Amino acid sequence: MTRIRYTGISDPVKAFEELTPLVEQLRKLQMRCKPFGADYHAIGVAIEGLQTAAYHFTRRPHFWAAEDRGQGAMRS
Repeated sequence: MTRIRYTGISDPVKAFEELTPLVEQLRKLQMRCKPFGADYHAIGVAIEGLQTAAYHFTRRPHFWAAEDRGQGAMRS
């Protein structure tokens, strides 16, 4: 597989692993919102945006897997 390099991000996996506490905080905040309400979905947009960016740079789908919560980024 061809390795894609991006200027300024020498280790994208490490860069996104460092965002794990943010993703966990967003998920905790989302759990305090009314399920499927406007606030719940607004936070979901932020989480999905981070997931999309992580996939773009790392090619790891579901970088922060739901079942992996509390254990950091998914390892392969």
